[in-house]
Amino acid sequence: MTQSNALALAGSMPDQNSLSTGPKLGYILRRYKWLILIGTLLGLVVGAGLFLAFRQYDPRWTAYSIFEVRPNLPNPLNSRQNNVYAVDAGVSRFINSQVVLVRSPDVLQTALQTNAFQQSAKVPSEKSSWLIAHSSDPLDYLRKDLVVAPIPHTNLFEVSLSWHRPQETADLVNAVSTVYLNYVRNQERSQLSREAQSVAAAEANMQAKVEALQARVETFRVAHDVPGLIEQHTVLANTLATLNTFEIRSEIRSKEAQAAYAQIKSQVANNTLQLSPEMQQVVDNDPNLRELQLNLIDLKQSIVVSKKTLGAGYRGTIALEIREASLQRQIDQLKQKLTVRARLQMQQAAQTRMQAAEAMLASTQRRVQQEQRLVHDLDAAVQQYDSLLANLKTNQTLLNHLIDRSTMMNLQRTIDESKVQLRNSAIAPKKMSFPKIYHFLIGGLVFGLLLSFGLAYLVEITNTRVNTPRDVTGVMRLPLLGFIPDHADDPLLSGSPMMSVRNSPASMTAESFRQIRGRLAASASDRPIQTLLVASFSPGGGASTVASNLANSIAISDMKVLLVDANFYRPTLQSVYPFVPEIGLADVLAGRAILDQAIAQSPEVPALHVLGCGSRSKLPTELTDHRAFPDVLAQMKTQFDMIIFDGAPLTFVADSINLASRVDGVIAVLRAGMITRGTVGRIREQLRQVRANLIGIVLNAAQTYSAGYFRQNYRTFFEYAGSATPAARPADKTLPGA
Repeated sequence: MTQSNALALAGSMPDQNSLSTGPKLGYILRRYKWLILIGTLLGLVVGAGLFLAFRQYDPRWTAYSIFEVRPNLPNPLNSRQNNVYAVDAGVSRFINSQVVLVRSPDVLQTALQTNAFQQSAKVPSEKSSWLIAHSSDPLDYLRKDLVVAPIPHTNLFEVSLSWHRPQETADLVNAVSTVYLNYVRNQERSQLSREAQSVAAAEANMQAKVEALQARVETFRVAHDVPGLIEQHTVLANTLATLNTFEIRSEIRSKEAQAAYAQIKSQVANNTLQLSPEMQQVVDNDPNLRELQLNLIDLKQSIVVSKKTLGAGYRGTIALEIREASLQRQIDQLKQKLTVRARLQMQQAAQTRMQAAEAMLASTQRRVQQEQRLVHDLDAAVQQYDSLLANLKTNQTLLNHLIDRSTMMNLQRTIDESKVQLRNSAIAPKKMSFPKIYHFLIGGLVFGLLLSFGLAYLVEITNTRVNTPRDVTGVMRLPLLGFIPDHADDPLLSGSPMMSVRNSPASMTAESFRQIRGRLAASASDRPIQTLLVASFSPGGGASTVASNLANSIAISDMKVLLVDANFYRPTLQSVYPFVPEIGLADVLAGRAILDQAIAQSPEVPALHVLGCGSRSKLPTELTDHRAFPDVLAQMKTQFDMIIFDGAPLTFVADSINLASRVDGVIAVLRAGMITRGTVGRIREQLRQVRANLIGIVLNAAQTYSAGYFRQNYRTFFEYAGSATPAARPADKTLPGA
């Protein structure tokens, strides 16, 4: 049998990253659109009502004052060119410190004693309305209400306050700003005076230290003849640097050679060393190997001629194939020996290179040690002289910095300009800062939308059972091959449902199986499917019915089909096909019978063959774990175009999961209304872990209860088929399933 005779069926699971067992957003929006719309409108109404309430009873105006921070220690000799200085890290840190200072108890307690807080603008004998409203603990309330924040990417920060009266709000902010500026100026004067005294004392000490270091350097220069000493040290140091560079290169070459040798040695031990092109050519040109390869080519030509003239099953052809396998083993063994010999040669060459590199490194290290001993004698004197010069230079730099710092601080004290300047005073605001109509409308809209959508999602997520194709394709995003109607909804169905394709070809059930078979054929891809597992998610799901009808529909199309009962727990096929013998798959695997003895041909459909499950009691291991299963499966493939396994439920036993990894494709049967999405997701994950090819889902026992999903489909089918819908079929209640 060639692959062209196999049924070219293929299916693929969707991308695992997109799989979901929850309902899709679009599905919820379409199904509960009126609930979401009403909830959104109610949110808008609530937002508008809250806006009107706050506008009437709690309006707020916000007043701002803006401060500018100048860079640290400005040069008073340079005039300021721009209104805003460049922002640096020091300015940012200082602004953050001022944000804390404005809200400090010292500043706020003083501000509370000013006229702006103690006297009302309308009635001077009364306190301000803000202070009256916060009379219990005004300092704590002022710290909470006063907002101090830097303006991003500038050297500015703002002080703001919100209150019910616009003019009073501006007066309160200006009062706090004035107290803060006075507090900052007093702090700067005190700090500047202390720093000036400290800098002057440090300058005097540093001047004395620099003069002492200059005297020590001059004494050392005369005593040790520093120019000649430095010249000799420089020559030796250059020579040593060159040798050190050569030593590093030698060490790198040695380590590379050692690593290469260790890698080659390890790969030789593990038989993973890749031969070089030269060694590979030596292996390929071995005369014994070439002679065996020529003999293999002649033998393959003889096998091709024998298959064309005598056939693949002829004994002479089989004998030639056995000789071909034996000759191929000889070639592989010879190649392995030649490869091992070549690898050992490559290992010896790498060892030789490593030894040469190590010898060069040892020689270089001896020369470096000799030069180091010469340089070491001069290092002490040179280092002492360099240390004296470096110390003198450092102290001279510090002295110059102290002189400049003292000069700038003296100039700054004469100018008396503060580091913080008031940029803009607070003015009475003309627009309310709270409430804003668009804030409440947008908030109400978002709140109503989220609340109504959350309610719709909660209603949908609590119903986790799979009932309709939308649950399979839309919610769980799994491939759907088709659905099978409930048997009670199909008046044209007669006899056993497992034989509906043959016994009731005009029924809706038979038409559903033919559609599934057609979708399987239409989904063909590059990889043909010859072995197929049909298993349900739970007991009573209808896998045997789907497997039997699918086998009959394929056999009717003149393809040689083998239907295998692989459910050892509840075998079904022997009760439907009485011609099936007692011996079955378990007996074949146990060696008590051969495959041809256990397979029975259907008298009604000659292309259909059935294999029972046999006796499992003498087969303790799982089906696919038995050592004989691969050989039996390979023998089935040589005799039949299509092998369909009727498997045990995927939920409870491991037989079907193990078998799914051995076959070309899996069809999962799901009975409507019985299985939750979580169960389907777990089984799907188990199939993915064993790398099973899930072709699709078949939804079984789809019912036509009131407002049901398939009711219109059934009515249309019966009208098209020329049959009136029977009145006895219930219209508004749930019918028993298949």
